[in-house]
Amino acid sequence: MRGRPRLPNKPLKLKGVHRVKKRQADGSIKVYLYHRATGLPLDETRLAETYADAERKMRTKGEGTFMQLIRHFDQSAYFDGLSEESRKQYVWKLKRLEVRWGTCPIAAFNDADDALEFRKDALAWHNELGKASPRSADNLVAALARVLSFAKEKAVIKFNPLDTFARLYKSHRSELTWPEELQQQFMRTARPAMVTAMVLVRNTAMRASDVRKFAWNRYDGERVEIRSTKTGKLLWIPATRELKAHLDALKEAKVGALVMLTQTGKAYSKRYFNEHWREDCDKVDTLNAEPIAADPDLVKTADLNFHDNRGTAATLLAEAGATAPEIAEALCWSVDKAQKVIDLYLARRGVLAANAIKKLENYRDKVTKVPLGRR
Repeated sequence: MRGRPRLPNKPLKLKGVHRVKKRQADGSIKVYLYHRATGLPLDETRLAETYADAERKMRTKGEGTFMQLIRHFDQSAYFDGLSEESRKQYVWKLKRLEVRWGTCPIAAFNDADDALEFRKDALAWHNELGKASPRSADNLVAALARVLSFAKEKAVIKFNPLDTFARLYKSHRSELTWPEELQQQFMRTARPAMVTAMVLVRNTAMRASDVRKFAWNRYDGERVEIRSTKTGKLLWIPATRELKAHLDALKEAKVGALVMLTQTGKAYSKRYFNEHWREDCDKVDTLNAEPIAADPDLVKTADLNFHDNRGTAATLLAEAGATAPEIAEALCWSVDKAQKVIDLYLARRGVLAANAIKKLENYRDKVTKVPLGRR
């Protein structure tokens, strides 16, 4: 009886193997394998054996130091659950942290005085890095803080000396609002759930987290219940005609407690929502590829995020003549927040100045029509 044919050996798929192509003297290309975490070379003919040796050395390397905390973080289930892009970004950050702080003893995070000294050193490092690139400095210190907070959550250390820190990079998105035509194009091309997300945010300025969790019992046919950014309480506001029409149409096919569900009828997770939102934004930019190429100054969805729709909603209310207190009431914001949006968004667009000049002209027209003796 003939036996089953032998299958060729499948190549091992090992996590954390770095492949580097190098041109040889004869012009051929050779691939060299390295253990990503330790940088140790791997022998392709004995891959499993040399990989296991590198793993053992990695576990013992840096024991009792900050390097061990990095390994504890990047080999965790939490790290594996991050998006591919997030893990990729962490690679360079963790390497920089290892170079700067790798030899710091873990004991420093179990003593209050030592932890305070570490905080001073880390903040001084943050400030020094910030002279060249504030944003990069913030990213590195945020990664450092995340490694420490993860270690504290898992009871590996007692103190996290970087539970808070002031970021150096300051930015606002006052010039980044969604033009009406771009919102409309998004709603014509996006999947149904993302259309609902756009309708909700452009009519209520809800946070993404509230949009994902928006339940049917928060719509009574005329009003919607949204969360106040000032108090955190839920408050009822009138639904716009667009929002009412959209929700009424959806309600006819209501299948669950939430207004927005995935195709499998489940609630959207933050990650899944962000993926779908970005995919549908990219679809709009693909359709607009030729106009964007002809005019690089055109607004692209790649430059915008979901949150920018909140500023857009407030901006449109202000352009329509609503005051800061009225905007605050309509969107359940604080008056200070509404005023800040007006200051940031409208001042740059010249809307407030245009409104003021228009009022001045109207006043002058009114005054000149009144006889002098009656003034």
